[in-house]
Amino acid sequence: MKQDPSPFADAGLLAKIAESTDDVIFAKDLEGRYRFVNAAALAVMGRTRESTLGRTDLEVMPEEVARRIMAVDRRVLETGQATQTDEAVPTPGGNLRYWATRKTPLRDDAGRLIGLLGIARDVTESRKAQAELIAEHLKLEMGIKAAGLVMADIDYRTDQNHISAGLARLLELGDGEMTVPRQAIFDRVHPDDRERYVQAIMHVLNPANGGHLAIDVRGLLPSGLTRWLHIRLQIVFQEVEGRMVPLRGICAARDVTAERVAERKLRIAQRLTESVIEGAGSLVYAKDLEGRYILSNGAWRAHHNLSREQAANASVERLFDAETAASIRRMDRHVLATGEAVVLEEKISARGRAVTFRTSKFPLFDESGEAYAVCGVSTDITDVVEADRRKDEFIATLAHELRNPLAPIRNGLEILRRVEELPPVAARTRDMMERQLLHLVRLVDDLLDVSRITRDRLELRLQPLTLEQVVTHALEASEPGVQAAGHELVVQLPAQPVPLHGDLTRLAQVVANLVNNAVKYTARGGRIEVAGTVDNGIATIRVTDNGAGIAADTLPHVFDLFAQGEKTLSHAQGGLGIGLWLVKKLVELHHGTVQAESAGLGEGSTFVVRLPVAR
Repeated sequence: MKQDPSPFADAGLLAKIAESTDDVIFAKDLEGRYRFVNAAALAVMGRTRESTLGRTDLEVMPEEVARRIMAVDRRVLETGQATQTDEAVPTPGGNLRYWATRKTPLRDDAGRLIGLLGIARDVTESRKAQAELIAEHLKLEMGIKAAGLVMADIDYRTDQNHISAGLARLLELGDGEMTVPRQAIFDRVHPDDRERYVQAIMHVLNPANGGHLAIDVRGLLPSGLTRWLHIRLQIVFQEVEGRMVPLRGICAARDVTAERVAERKLRIAQRLTESVIEGAGSLVYAKDLEGRYILSNGAWRAHHNLSREQAANASVERLFDAETAASIRRMDRHVLATGEAVVLEEKISARGRAVTFRTSKFPLFDESGEAYAVCGVSTDITDVVEADRRKDEFIATLAHELRNPLAPIRNGLEILRRVEELPPVAARTRDMMERQLLHLVRLVDDLLDVSRITRDRLELRLQPLTLEQVVTHALEASEPGVQAAGHELVVQLPAQPVPLHGDLTRLAQVVANLVNNAVKYTARGGRIEVAGTVDNGIATIRVTDNGAGIAADTLPHVFDLFAQGEKTLSHAQGGLGIGLWLVKKLVELHHGTVQAESAGLGEGSTFVVRLPVAR
């Protein structure tokens, strides 16, 4: 029986046409078998014509890809409508290629559906370029947002600005992207800045000037707000009739109002700081790591008799003799090495005069935390030091002068004591004079001790001793006063001897002064406790009373020289206010500490002395 000719019998003519293109061309029947493929299609599949014709996609491609392609084929055959799709097909080498494929139903002369025709074009590179373009666009958008920029695209042919939503909101023109005349933007420029803005635009529109503008101007908005805008504009030129004219402008703007306000405040603060430093009475200066002065104020320059220009070239070695310069540099290096401030007294010869400064030195650090300079603030205390020296000399002289008449008075009282029969009034007067003489002797002795300590002339006679010896010697001197005041004295010491190394007389003086202080500030019939303990190599002596107590604002100053609590002075028996100062100095000379404790006025007080135990 003779068969009808195949509808694909004229495929030879089709093939000749198809072979002339690089596009992939193929035809499939209703069962999905390939009936025609051109050379480009065979190259993509990596197959021969014989191994492809008459086979389905499942036979020539990976299953997952084949089923995806066949699903599209079925849709074309079922609907009878052409379809445009992007298909990803792996090459024989394993690379993925993207194809823009158009599939069209094939019909015979009678209009019957016999298959489909496919034409595919490789769009891999264009897709990659598009993806890169999208990525760059996203990066640009992210950069613009991160920088807080708002954009405008200016068309100089039409004088129209296409502005972003951000710029529209910033200029109070609206909430979305829009196109506005250039005049609308100009109208938002502050009147005081318009002339400057116009001159800058005229300059940038000249092709000879590079076409780039960066300017800060104020915007005056309808709401009455004034904002500072930093504007950058790049002009694109084109040649028209032999000359370059502006075609387009790309503009980026940023609201810098907060930065401007912060800068203004910073400038004001800097001017204030500079004025304070320049006008300060103390010498203010800073030196770099090589000892060159990088900052100085008027007082410093006047002290060294230098102008601003001369100060800029000054160094430690130029201003001071070699020995002084070496000493200053050593201290500077110490400050830089430790990173901590120091306060010291410096004796410096300046213009033939010896000057004493109290100097505070501290390091200056850069943003990375590295010290790059030493700053110093020096106050001339020469007059204070001299006054202090004269005061010490006066106290020493006064103590010696007061002591001279005490001996004959003591002798006179001793003679009176040996008189067997004195009238009662005379005997009472003699006893009163003896008590006041002892009090005066203690005051003079305290003044002498102050003089010795302040002039660094107090010598300690160190020897092995015990805590019990110290307390016993102290109470021998203080107990008469305790009994005279009618106080109860309670003493508690460790059962075992606590070894110390010190001057017995001076340590006993410490405890005696504390007990005498408790006697003075405790009403008659009070209670005084002296307790000794030892713990972790430290011997502790506590002297506690239930007397007048110490006000909170007075507590930090009880050990100051000539200090007395004003609120408790009326409860005391007077004094010079040097007993506790002596206590502190004597304890420190023994490498110990002393502190005062009190819950407040009327709550009594406790003085705690801590001394190192002898090995």
